[in-house]
Amino acid sequence: MANVKHGPVPFLVTVLVLLVAWTVLAWLHLWESYQFAGPLDVARSLYRLGATGQLVPSLEATFRRLGISYGMSLALAAFLAAGLVLVPYFRAGVQPFLLALQSLPGIAWVPLAVLWFGFGERYLLFVTIMGSVFSIAMGMADSFATVPPIYHKAARNMGVYGANLLVRVTVPAATPHLVTAAKVGWSFAWRSLIGAEIIQSSVGLGFLLNAGRDFGDVPQVFATMLVLIAIGVLIERVVFARIEVYVRRRWGLA
Repeated sequence: MANVKHGPVPFLVTVLVLLVAWTVLAWLHLWESYQFAGPLDVARSLYRLGATGQLVPSLEATFRRLGISYGMSLALAAFLAAGLVLVPYFRAGVQPFLLALQSLPGIAWVPLAVLWFGFGERYLLFVTIMGSVFSIAMGMADSFATVPPIYHKAARNMGVYGANLLVRVTVPAATPHLVTAAKVGWSFAWRSLIGAEIIQSSVGLGFLLNAGRDFGDVPQVFATMLVLIAIGVLIERVVFARIEVYVRRRWGLA
């Protein structure tokens, strides 16, 4: 069946339906006011967070932490994935542990991070990195495994071996799958960071979320959650979707 582009209409219709359903639930008063907030209350809370200067510094702090930790995760994951590809002994010894560690929730690193670093920026960065690096590394290694063996055989016949083979053949051929691995790793990093901020931070979106819970301000909880969802959608649709489209076109896949 041919692919049909519908534009933003289906998405906007879905948002409208969800907004109407949310409004109806608020009107029915199925929950107490301190348990459930309607769209208008959430909009007021979101405006208040912006007007009082709480939202922008929180966004800046969270994105700064995400940028640093995610960048470090990508670098470390690339190093691990290269080792898995280039060194069979390393792959046989380390891969089982990476498989186990990637299933460990990022939030599980919090107790160890607190013991090592205390509460602060290093604690937040450590939890975010540990919550994402192993999934990215395994995703990259799996991406390299998708490269047809004939590519490697042809390159070796032309005298390309080792790290040169990885850089000139394996990585370019695996790039579409590497983008997917990076996207999945971003979601792991995002969840780990917000979870760590909820547990302990003095500024950030996780802090706003936890502050709303501490003060029984359910509109602020809902508003912060909407911001988190909106950021997730924007990064997925604006950043990664465009990268994927470019890569697929550049590599002749679309």
